This record gives sequence, structure tokens and C-alpha cells, in this order.
Amino acid sequence: MRVVFCLWPNAAHLYPLVPLAWALQASGHEVRVASHHALREKTVAVGLPAVSVGDPDMVPMGPGNPYPEERDLMASLTSALAPGRDERDPWDVFTHFMLPSIWDFSPMGRDDDGRFRAVDDLVDFARDWKPDLVVWDPCFPIGAVAAAASGAAHARMLWGQDYFGWSRSLFGSRNAAGTATEFEEPLSASVRPSAERHGVEVDEELLLGHWTLDPLPEALRLPTDTLTVPVRWVPYAGQTPVPEWLRANAGRPRVALSLGLSQRMYLKGGWGHVPDLLDALGGLDVDVVATLDATQLENARVPANVRTVDYLPLNQLLPTCEALIHHGGVGTFAAAASLGVPQLITDSDDEHGVVSAPGEGMEASKHVESSITAGYVTSRNAGLRLDHRTETVEDIRENLRRVLKDPLFRRGADRVRGEVLAAPAPSSVVPVLEELTALHKGTS
Repeated sequence: MRVVFCLWPNAAHLYPLVPLAWALQASGHEVRVASHHALREKTVAVGLPAVSVGDPDMVPMGPGNPYPEERDLMASLTSALAPGRDERDPWDVFTHFMLPSIWDFSPMGRDDDGRFRAVDDLVDFARDWKPDLVVWDPCFPIGAVAAAASGAAHARMLWGQDYFGWSRSLFGSRNAAGTATEFEEPLSASVRPSAERHGVEVDEELLLGHWTLDPLPEALRLPTDTLTVPVRWVPYAGQTPVPEWLRANAGRPRVALSLGLSQRMYLKGGWGHVPDLLDALGGLDVDVVATLDATQLENARVPANVRTVDYLPLNQLLPTCEALIHHGGVGTFAAAASLGVPQLITDSDDEHGVVSAPGEGMEASKHVESSITAGYVTSRNAGLRLDHRTETVEDIRENLRRVLKDPLFRRGADRVRGEVLAAPAPSSVVPVLEELTALHKGTS
């Protein structure tokens, strides 16, 4: 069969699906990856054929940078819905991270900057190539529009929690309680202009797919009613030549420090706590590899026992490490979880409040993400939370000593790895996709 993956143009959205795309190719299926031109080089670099759509000169704004009228809409939605305490965090992530990403390529009725070109190109490609299955990124729902326009079966592939299905359930519960707002449910409203442009009906299947591929352990998922196909998260983050020093035994524990891919793209820094982390690591008898770029290292003193590298894939680095210190992003967490590495996650328990100012959306989203992953890790004794707002350098050192010396944390990390490995490998999911595609193709 023919399968096209439709992605928001970010490497952090590409890498989680690569093992499944490879598994489909290895089973004899034709695969394409469709995205904006910004993702072309990275797609080709992982051995997958790239199809570029949209205006090549357009720079995707992404989360945290909505247009003023879209920011006003988010504020009005939040005020009308009045999310409760347990609802606030996922709601903030959905409205300030996910919706602005969707609006880059599925604009809310405005075409003055050519943002409809991506959906037009994608529909033209699908009608010409005639895929059997479209697997689409939840931040790139024009993939579902292209699938429906061409008669393909289609499924979402998550790379984090399902804020999209959850948000629809939240609106549904408000309506059932008789507290419906004057606003259309925001996911439906976001996709409708692109769908109507191509004669596609906006319904539950269009918005959430015929089914959903979910790589997260069940304990990390938000409650939704979607048909879910679990698939194992296989850590992959591109490839580089394996450096000789990585194979050498330093004679002491190796610790990795990483702030992930998305922060490089959006936040352009380390939230100011990198200097304290490096100071803490410099006072320990450990070998440290910090995968930080120049911006993340600004104003930081690099101790003698810390090797800084601009980038090194975690699937190469982590098998040599006894612990990972990181920002709590799902991709970084999942790499350590898959490889059974204890984690120390920089997170604070402060109440960040409702997001309102430009640039706060990304930080709030990452705060929520780190709270979720830190909670999961600590509940299984697979690591500790580092509260960089309140802990001293010596507190951080002591936490790392505990994780390295106490076998409790290694056993906890092994338990987490077991939960990740309980999901079927991508190669085992291919027959399921074949069956579901046969069942749903042509039904949209």
C-alpha cells in the first residue's frame, strides 16, 4: 500500500515516526513524508522521500506566536470555558501551543499571506499519488483534509499527550452540562476553512482520524474516547558519526545533560538554570556530556569534567550513561525511558497561571510537559525532580548522588523501560495498519 506521513515542519515531530516509516518500507510499502519545505533536508537525511508543500519562503510561526486576533480568540475561549484546576494545564497547552501550530497551515479564514497554499498542495498531491493511508501529525490536520479529499484511510500519530481529543471531550462535557459557549469547538473551527475549501465534511473522523497511533505508556495518556493503537516509542533523533571518545571508559559514571530539540527552535536558551546545573556537576566525580548549543551555554562556566557538544543523538549517548538531566520534554523523557536510564527532570511546582503575554505559551507548555513526565518518573522511583527555582547547587549535587548510588532508581528505570517495551514494536504494528486501512479506505 501507499502511505504518506503529513507533519508539522519540526525535527521533533519527524523523528518519533521514523521507525514506523522504516518498518512500513521494510514490509514493501511505499512511503512519503509530506511537510513544509523547511523539513525537506532532515526528511531526506533519515532515508525517507520528501514531498514539500506550501510557500517555500514562509517561515512557520509555531507555538507562542499567534496573530493578535488569534491571541484574542484564545483569551475569549479561556474566559468562556473557565477551565478548572485539573483542566487548566492541558487547556493552556492546547490553546497556546497546539492551536497556533495548526493555524500556521490551516488559517482561520485569512489568505493574505498564502497560508492556504499548503493544504492546496497537499490535496493536489494526494489526489495525484492516491495514498491508501495518510498518517498525520495532530498539529498538521490538513493531512486529514487531503486524506478525505482523496478517499484514503487516515490516522493521527501522537508524539505527546492527546490534547486534541481531550479538548473536544472537554467542550462536549460543557455542552452536556448546559454551559455551552458562543464559540465553535476550537479544533473544528480551526480545520473547517481548509476542509470547506476542498469540499470535505468536518466530522469526528476528520478531526481525530479513523484511529490514533499512541506511543506513550497508558499511564501518561489523557482520557479520550478515540480508537487507540499503541506503538512502541523507539528512540531516534537522527544520526551522526559515533565519536571515538563516546566508546572510551572514563573510569567514573557518565551523566548526560540535554534540553531537547524544541527548546532550541523556540526558546533559544536554557531558562537561566544551565549555569547552576553545570556548577553542580562540576563538583562531582562524574563524566558529563552536555548536548547544548552556544545560546544555551551563554553566561555559563563549563567545568573541566563537562564535555559540551552541540548535538549528539540521545540514542547514541544514553546507552553509555548512568543518568540523564533534562527539561522534561516528552521526546527526551521517552528516549531515557526506552533505554532504562534514571532521569533528573528540571521542573518546579510553582503555579504558572494562565498564559497571556507573547512568548509565554511555549514556556507554559514546557512547564506542563515537565510536570507530567517528572510526575511519572518519580512515581516509579525512576529518578528525581530538580526544582531549579528553590534548590541550591549543593541540593542538585545531592540529588544526583542519590540517583547514581541508590539501586532503587536503577530498578525504577528498569520498570519504566518495561512499560515502554510492553507496547508492540513498529514492525508488529504494520499488519494492524494494513487491516485498518482496508477497513476504512474510501469511507471518508
